[in-house]
Amino acid sequence: MRELPFWLRTSIFGWLAFWAAVHLYWGGFGFPEPITIRSLHLLVFTPPLFLLYPAFPGRSPEHRPSVADWAWAIASAVPHFWVFLHADAVNDRMEYVDPFTPLMMGLAILCMVTMLEAIRRAVEPGLAWMTAGCLLYMFIGHWLPGVLNTRVFTTAEIMEAAWLVPTAGGVYGPLTGIVATTIAVFILFGAFMQGSGTGRLFANFGAAVAGRYTGGPAKVAVVSSGLFGTMSGSSVSNVITTGAMTIPLMVRIGYKPAVAAGIESAASVGGALMPPVMGAAAFVMAEITNIPYGDILVAAAIGAVLYYFAILAAVHFEAKRIGVQPMALQDIPTWREVLADVHLVLPIALLVYLMMERWSGNYAAFCATLAMVAVSLLRKRTRMGWRQVFEALTNAGLTMAPLAVAIAASGVVVSVLTATGMVVAFGGIIKEFAGGNFGLLALMLCLTVLVLGLGIPTTPSYIIAAAIGVPQLLELGRPLGIDLLQANLFIFYFAVIADATPPVAASAFAAAAIAKASPTIASLHASRFGIAGFTVGFAFLYDPGIMLRGGAFAIGYAVLIQVMALLLITSAYAGYLMRPLGPMVRIVLGTAGLLAAFGHFMPDIARFGIAVVVLGGIGAVQLLLTRKETMIRTTALLLGLVLAVPALAQNVAPQQPGTTLSAIRARGVLDCGVSTGDPAWSQPDSQGVWQGMDADICRAVAAAVLGDPGKVAWHPLTGQTRFAALSGGQIDVLSRTTTWTFLRDAVNGLNFTAPYFMDGQGFLVKADSGIEHASQLDGASICIVAASTHELNMQDWARATNLRFQPVVFADKNEARIAYESGRCDAYTADSSQLAAVRAAFTNPAAHRLLPERISKEPYAVAVRQGDDQWFDIVRFVVFGLIEAEELGVTRENAAQLAASSDRPAVQRLLGRTGDLGPAVGLDRAWLLNAIKAVGNYGEIYDRHLGAHSQVGLPRGPNALWNAGGLLWSPPIR
Repeated sequence: MRELPFWLRTSIFGWLAFWAAVHLYWGGFGFPEPITIRSLHLLVFTPPLFLLYPAFPGRSPEHRPSVADWAWAIASAVPHFWVFLHADAVNDRMEYVDPFTPLMMGLAILCMVTMLEAIRRAVEPGLAWMTAGCLLYMFIGHWLPGVLNTRVFTTAEIMEAAWLVPTAGGVYGPLTGIVATTIAVFILFGAFMQGSGTGRLFANFGAAVAGRYTGGPAKVAVVSSGLFGTMSGSSVSNVITTGAMTIPLMVRIGYKPAVAAGIESAASVGGALMPPVMGAAAFVMAEITNIPYGDILVAAAIGAVLYYFAILAAVHFEAKRIGVQPMALQDIPTWREVLADVHLVLPIALLVYLMMERWSGNYAAFCATLAMVAVSLLRKRTRMGWRQVFEALTNAGLTMAPLAVAIAASGVVVSVLTATGMVVAFGGIIKEFAGGNFGLLALMLCLTVLVLGLGIPTTPSYIIAAAIGVPQLLELGRPLGIDLLQANLFIFYFAVIADATPPVAASAFAAAAIAKASPTIASLHASRFGIAGFTVGFAFLYDPGIMLRGGAFAIGYAVLIQVMALLLITSAYAGYLMRPLGPMVRIVLGTAGLLAAFGHFMPDIARFGIAVVVLGGIGAVQLLLTRKETMIRTTALLLGLVLAVPALAQNVAPQQPGTTLSAIRARGVLDCGVSTGDPAWSQPDSQGVWQGMDADICRAVAAAVLGDPGKVAWHPLTGQTRFAALSGGQIDVLSRTTTWTFLRDAVNGLNFTAPYFMDGQGFLVKADSGIEHASQLDGASICIVAASTHELNMQDWARATNLRFQPVVFADKNEARIAYESGRCDAYTADSSQLAAVRAAFTNPAAHRLLPERISKEPYAVAVRQGDDQWFDIVRFVVFGLIEAEELGVTRENAAQLAASSDRPAVQRLLGRTGDLGPAVGLDRAWLLNAIKAVGNYGEIYDRHLGAHSQVGLPRGPNALWNAGGLLWSPPIR
């Protein structure tokens, strides 16, 4: 970065600080609509990069921007400024259908060129070349052979896909939205942590804890880098901040420069793995998977502890082998000095608490940032005045600027991969090479992520690799029970440690520059010190106990295997256990360690046995040959700390054993996916209690399985996230007005159980619009929800009737409803029952008209994951049981009485008095009785939410029973 004149540096820093403060304000009080904030984010953070970073270091002016730099800065702002001014038009345009004008073409090209140049200067040339290569591929893909072949794309299609398709990707896609919202606020929290002196607290704590032991400075580097990494999120900045102190100290007491650089690099990289903040990629993971960030923190905690345990063990063995002494006593801070800053931990604790309570990430970080400023005022040495606040805002802005363009480029890459089908094609190539072998697939994906990490930063590397690899892991890993979180954490770990692996390792190169050592040698040492990144990455797939899943024994057992494997491996390459090791003993230790860590083809008991026999046998022999017991005490302490974590966290972690039913029983709650707010179907009332037909179905399932309809955890899902949440294991059942279609059933890894409502897509219009039939909607703007069958139905209907319409697409139903009500659209289209419920909720329902036409058939059905027939049967027959109960006259009020007194065989079987229907699917006899007592029969549920006893007042129509002229029926329950 340039050393600019005072006036210019102050101006640029003031600009960055101001907009960082604006992002903080948005985090607490709400963000503008998506296109506005995404374009504004890039508008304010891209131009400064051309002024701060020279085009060619050593040749370009180092103390002032050139005329060309100013021109680049102004040019980079133009496309984003145009989108900011025309945000409504961008929202309203129909992607790939509305004309892509010559003006848009020129702005798109200008955006691509300036973005790539900003990335080349300020981020990583490799990412710029990869993005440019992806765009080039769209131009030439139709000339390439085999799986690389694509259809012909016009220049307009290419530029539109890269620049102006915000719903799917590109510059203003969801990834830019994530970095402009949640990630930005967490960057601010990290900056305020640094400004308050939290870094000093971490450094002093590390020195006080580890400085007095063998290899003290190296252990200080490990502890302080791990703690510092929780707030920096950047391995390189972590190296520069902590390595400036620890690397020279390590070299001075006996470590070789390349080894010292490797230790610091491995420790700094691990900061992105360490809760509670982790790295930017973790927030991207939370957004694209819809897994709460708190769940990710819990699942990643043990892995992070194991990573640093392995580095500490390796550092200890290395120090014992070469005879490195502890730090000098005068250099070790006293505990009084450490405790002088201990109050700065309170905002971090607040952040963790809010995240675990499922507060939104941006609001939790906003509260923690304000708390950091307030807590810093408690003592003079930590007090943040206006100057410290300005510096923190400036540092946050300096971090946001390069990240903004890097994530925008990642959006372009994802958009290209999606538009060309390369996500599927490349995933297919890997899958074909793997030949159906899950272990080989995981290895190939590991290598893919490491190769991506050679040229691009962690977050883009994770995004691209996850798009390619996660679907393959979920498909081939289905027999192993691999879920969405496991697959994403696997990809995430290797994206992080790629920063420390040769031949190109950004953190190792930065550490080598401080140590004045060979970058390549330093990266090799970083890889061996960070070996736990590889073992833990694969353990996420094969040993889910380290994600705090299962009982205390399963968690402790999985962690113990990893601990022993890491002790074997680290002692083998250090050449020391309790005393120096010979070559053959090192080979035995290393082989045993690799088998224990990666030998997933063997039973766990075999891996455990190998580790115990080899580590215990060699350790016992060395114990007889040495009187030094320091290593024994240290190892015992480390083992105790690591094994204590699962015991302490057992009450926090979700428990998910093998089958769906046993997992639900273990955790004591049913995870139900519902809509984000849909009147009459699933929506929280004024007391926060979820109400609606879909909600009652979930209550019925919970009552059948757990005996208590209240044991439901509600997961509001959008149309884009619902199927991934179910197939990925975040929810057990999807009850969300979801239409059963062929592709949804065959492709998404789902099974639809029993259809419980027959609907059709209709239109809602203002009563004073004069529109009485759908044929009058020619040329109208129509609000519609993304990722639903409604979009395709509308296109089919428009083509069949020769009508034109302007779709206005929204992420969820609530946004679409608000837009329609405010007059942004002429009509709102959705399933007719949903429209009837929406109309009933308006202040003046009579001001809106539901048109009589239905342009589709929409059979609603509850969905479950494929591969668990027992759970499929349970959910399907809970729904059928509610329908059968209505046919037999069993109600919420009389169910218990009929269970004891009815002489009708069908009623006796339904309510569990006779037959073994419940035990046949692993439940008790009263499973359907419990469901009916909880919510009533189907007719009661319908009347309560949609029918005569509701505001909607929708006639039964096709949803009457089969013997009353409708379509609903249940097979015999016998």
